[in-house]
Amino acid sequence: MKKVRATWTFELLASVTLLFVAVSLSGCGAVGSGSTSHPAGTISIALTQAPPKSLAASGTATISATVSNDTASGGVDWSCAPAGSCGSFSPAHTASGATTTYTAPASAASVTITAASTTSPTTTAAATVTVTAASSGSVAISLTAAPPANLQPSGTATISATVTNDSANAGVDWTCTPTGTCGSFNPAHTVSGANTTYTAPGTAGAVVITATATSSATATATGNVAVGGTNNAATFVPGTYTFYVGGEDAKKNTYAIAGAFALAAGGTITAGEQDYVSSGGAVSLAGGDKITAGTWTIGANGLGQLILVTNNTAVGVAGTETFSIAEVNSKHAVIGEFDAGATSSGSIDLQTLSSATVAALNGPFAFTVSGKIGTKAEAFGGLFTANGAGGLDVTELDANEAGTITRGGNNSTALYTAPDASGRGTFAFGGNHFVYYVVNAKVLRIVVTDLNEPDLGSAYAGVSGITNASVAKSYVFTDSSILSSGAFYAAAGKLTLDATGKVTSGFADVDENGTHTSAAVTGTYTVNASGYGSLTLTPGATQDISVLGLYSTDPTINPTDPNSPADAGLGGLLLDLDTKLTGCGQLIVLPTAATTFTGNYVLGTQASNATNEGDAVGVVAVSGTNFTGTENLNDLFGTGQGIAIAVSGTLTPDAINSGRFTIPVLVKLATNPPTLNYVLYQASSTQFIVLEDDNPQFALGTLQKQQ
Repeated sequence: MKKVRATWTFELLASVTLLFVAVSLSGCGAVGSGSTSHPAGTISIALTQAPPKSLAASGTATISATVSNDTASGGVDWSCAPAGSCGSFSPAHTASGATTTYTAPASAASVTITAASTTSPTTTAAATVTVTAASSGSVAISLTAAPPANLQPSGTATISATVTNDSANAGVDWTCTPTGTCGSFNPAHTVSGANTTYTAPGTAGAVVITATATSSATATATGNVAVGGTNNAATFVPGTYTFYVGGEDAKKNTYAIAGAFALAAGGTITAGEQDYVSSGGAVSLAGGDKITAGTWTIGANGLGQLILVTNNTAVGVAGTETFSIAEVNSKHAVIGEFDAGATSSGSIDLQTLSSATVAALNGPFAFTVSGKIGTKAEAFGGLFTANGAGGLDVTELDANEAGTITRGGNNSTALYTAPDASGRGTFAFGGNHFVYYVVNAKVLRIVVTDLNEPDLGSAYAGVSGITNASVAKSYVFTDSSILSSGAFYAAAGKLTLDATGKVTSGFADVDENGTHTSAAVTGTYTVNASGYGSLTLTPGATQDISVLGLYSTDPTINPTDPNSPADAGLGGLLLDLDTKLTGCGQLIVLPTAATTFTGNYVLGTQASNATNEGDAVGVVAVSGTNFTGTENLNDLFGTGQGIAIAVSGTLTPDAINSGRFTIPVLVKLATNPPTLNYVLYQASSTQFIVLEDDNPQFALGTLQKQQ
């Protein structure tokens, strides 16, 4: 966080009078494009994936446009000028948000590309492209029949590429990655412009196809293909899903992504957008990355794979992100990036974005984010109120930058932009720029988009009229630095607050730099009417955890699954305000009665040690004291990627602290399988907090019952 002082400087992202259409695994527009102006409620159109400002002759570009307020869902008609010499589109008509491939004319020109609403042809958006001729003597290549964005396993597609300025007329060589598992070409060499048949591999995965000019190895053109699989479970609900992940990339940079994508029946991803930030300096283009295609496949046990094809080559592998997912229910899944580009943890949730959402977004919100600022660990959070018309009132803001603590108490104003068709919007305050993605009227996923500041988190509906009596309950709490490369602690436990400002009892497990402590906890707390306060815990029992910022939330929110209010109980967000620790967490209201711990559960953990991070997503069965299942593990700098690794263990209930369990988990990995020591805290009838307390590795995560 760049500035948190008594006098605030706000950066105006956009001046809007639109009604705010929509407002967290929480640790915590294009150049050259334009659109016609329409009053609220009338049809409008915008280029969501605009063409580049310049394009080589005969070059191709993937573009798309989104139509808003079109009850007929007529879609988009594509055209260009000057007619007859401006190029072509495949297809020339698309659904709203779907992509088309534009092919530039064979000679230099200035071309105007126009997207028109089929329902309202006078409603258009346009962009200008400068088509340049290839330099004399320079061999160039372009895909004249690009591979499809999606294919089923063993499916086929006819593709071709054209080479220009090749006096030898040597033709095209076809290859793909990952080598050995990406499919095949018949033939693997073609003359310029001739077709080859690509056959996809027999299993799901992300493939990059490359056409190389035989005369010049540096002249290449690529296309991404998401190879889908059979959805054995087939329980997901088609619609728009919001997702977010945070973790470590292949260069050991902390990174954060938040986004949304449209999922069709059968598991095809049709469109979407995301925002990406890395501590290594990579960021999304202005307006975010475009998700152009992908697949979602689920196996019989709910463990599966998500592939997202984007226009940002800095993410995943050549712009294609592969995630391991475990489906909790038809609207929610645990997720972790599972490719050679990065490893991470997060979640996916069905998005609710409708006219009813607009009216519900007036009121207070609490938020926390954590990650990095440059090379330093960072976390900040507080309270703000949305007025439903583009304005924010920031009432409290706390920050911890590598042990430098700033507390709130200032009241300031800011602006936000209303969400687009993917639920994406922006706001700015405290010297930072944020992008949010709506889950529903009460939950937002948030990513900080400032350079070298990959902070990730959530905002939840807040509350007012808070008193000590209203927070006098028993809670499970979490506190960790796991959403940052170079994390150094994770903690979980139980706390009971009385009506006089005291933490009367509690118990906590803390792993700090590989040192585990487990002990009773007491302390004090303060909270004002807006829900802003703090927790002070007894030193020693929780090692260096002693002061936590507290931001009360609407208790009707389910902390892990916003679409399942039956297990609601998010009491508040926590921000670590200690000088030795930087991180954040949650307060979750404990269930009033113990429940049976049995059934199938989704396991998601994010582990750290002194040198690297590893993320696991799996499905386990609990019966009595038996704990068995499989997980997918991405440990880029350790054991690598492991698929369907067997895990097993025996649960031991804590005889003194009800709802607390210990379990050594055998991970059948390689020739010397490790045993990981887990502590579980029951947070509801379907949710458990998972803490790994090993040395040097520690982790935090969840167990969520499949439904």
